[in-house]
Amino acid sequence: MKTIKSVITIVVIALCALWYYVTLPPLSLAYAEGVVFLGVAVVVAAAIVAWWISGESKYRFGLPLVVVILFFVVLIGGVLIGSPIFTSSTMYNQIGKVQEKSFKDDVVEIDTTQIPVVDIELAAKLADKKLGEDLALGSQMEVGKFTNKQQVNGKLLYVAPLEHRDFFKWNSNKMGTTAYVVVSATNPNDVQLVKELDGKEIRLKYLTSAYFSSNLKRHLRSNGYRNVGLTEYSFELDDTGRPYWVVTTYENTTIWGNPEATGVVVCDAQTGECNWYSIQDAPEWVDIIQPESFIIKQIKNYGEYVHGVWNFSEKDKLSMTEHITTVYNEGDCYYYTGMSSVGKDNGTVGFVMVNTRDKSVKMYRMVGATEEAAMRSAEGKVQNMGYTATTPIPLLVSGIPTYFCTLKDNEGLVKQYAMLKIEDYSIVASDTTIMATKRAFINDVNNSGASVDFGNEAYGYTVEGKISRINSNIESGETYYYMVLDDDATKLFLASYTVSEELPITREGDRVKISYVDEANGTINIGSFDNLEFTQKISEGQQKLNEERQNLMDSQDNQIINVNPEANQAEWDSLSDEERAKLLEGIEKKDE
Repeated sequence: MKTIKSVITIVVIALCALWYYVTLPPLSLAYAEGVVFLGVAVVVAAAIVAWWISGESKYRFGLPLVVVILFFVVLIGGVLIGSPIFTSSTMYNQIGKVQEKSFKDDVVEIDTTQIPVVDIELAAKLADKKLGEDLALGSQMEVGKFTNKQQVNGKLLYVAPLEHRDFFKWNSNKMGTTAYVVVSATNPNDVQLVKELDGKEIRLKYLTSAYFSSNLKRHLRSNGYRNVGLTEYSFELDDTGRPYWVVTTYENTTIWGNPEATGVVVCDAQTGECNWYSIQDAPEWVDIIQPESFIIKQIKNYGEYVHGVWNFSEKDKLSMTEHITTVYNEGDCYYYTGMSSVGKDNGTVGFVMVNTRDKSVKMYRMVGATEEAAMRSAEGKVQNMGYTATTPIPLLVSGIPTYFCTLKDNEGLVKQYAMLKIEDYSIVASDTTIMATKRAFINDVNNSGASVDFGNEAYGYTVEGKISRINSNIESGETYYYMVLDDDATKLFLASYTVSEELPITREGDRVKISYVDEANGTINIGSFDNLEFTQKISEGQQKLNEERQNLMDSQDNQIINVNPEANQAEWDSLSDEERAKLLEGIEKKDE
């Protein structure tokens, strides 16, 4: 009998050990997984002790029963105490202080060459294709999971390790996989399979697909993180291209719920060296510390518990839209999502951007379309082609708050691009290149009669010159005129045919007067155009259009600074040294 007891006891203990070895829960009562594992372990231990001590006594089940009852009392009590009934205020405030900002003032206009056009699904396809070109690697390894796009030395990239296909492939190559894949988020033709770093062969030993001590999570648990909450295993590169795993550590703010990031464990994927950093001290190349799942829940709680749990009238409630994506603004990474009033499906009351490192939150109050509505509008633009739209990202395009999305065919390949005005998603343009899409979009906005608020401070110019070169081009049924003034090849001016009726009859050698806003972003879009060779009386409609465009350029609301270089230089030369010093001092204070 003792032999049977001993065998059963050993088997039960072995099963508990195997359970821990496979699932690796944190050994702490501060986490639900830890409570369940430790609670079951205590129940099993109590049962074994009672079995050995009590023998065949009728009371042998008493101790295990008491332990089981206590376990469920603690479990149920913890769930109730940690529920929104008692913690709604904590849940509402967890997102932190929400700063209200102006989207047009706060978001920097992005260079069109830096707009991300590759989403994570396309990145995976491109990576698989690249790996397939290497038969030796492709038969042994597979592309691992891509995390959110990251910025490495100013470039937006998707990065993924090569993982082992199965146990036998891992067993035959225990030293690790031999490469990682890099896919440009801005250029689908830029896909690299990186096999060497600083002249040395890459060996990724610590992976999520590895086994035993080489398994990433097991390696972390065995190196000082047994009782710590771990989540969000992201494969990232530092600025030298060295691969690391960035794993978020967290604590719960309520009983077993509403987790809050506390820092990151940075683990060298090759050597296994691990270091923990607080949020403030994390290396600058680490883009994402706050897990997307945490932020989604906190945003939803912020909208749901604005007046606690018992808000049956749903006063001031907000709901998060269906889509969330990462965007970059001035080098910082943010989660971006729309917020709508409860019950409003297609419209938003504003947008939220949450810093992926320190969780600082910005709210932009702006009535507009939800991401889903924008996607349907973009697809409607090309409905005859059957393309599907990707989740849109917010941009400033010539000062216009704009959704940008790619349009993909059934194979998931990018065929066109679309831009939509956030505040009026019926204004939508699409084309096969980003620049052509941008020109068509600006033209559609102008033709819609909507005013354009340039938002961020820009510089407006009115110049006269002689046309040294001019030509026209038809794009998507619209005519655009390109011109160079006074043989200045550094400035290429562009105007839609709707800007002036004089454009079609303008030739080289004509003197013209044009107004434009310098966006410092390639080709210059003309706001107004006047061919000085013609003195005919223009129509009232054209006169009104010219006045509207000039008023737009002159409007203080648009924060456009009108520049006249010659007049400004003359005024500067006329100032005394003391007056110049005061002027410069005023400019410095303004910049601060």
